Amino acid sequence: MVRTIKEATVKSFHYTSINELRRHVRDWLVAYNFAKQLKALRFKTPYEAIEELWKSKPDIFNMEPHHHMLGLNT
Repeated sequence: MVRTIKEATVKSFHYTSINELRRHVRDWLVAYNFAKQLKALRFKTPYEAIEELWKSKPDIFNMEPHHHMLGLNT
């Protein structure tokens, strides 16, 4: 995963500040978690896997997981 992030951010773009890098990594992770289907998760996105687990076993979560997902308004 670290290699994938590094290739998509640091090795592809030049950043003028650390905050610009952090913002780009955060945006990339949000896109990855909502779009990339992973074989280990039976071809679901990480968000879909967490949501399915929350629906089947809500007692193992302290809060609803979608309250902590980054989105358009964060």
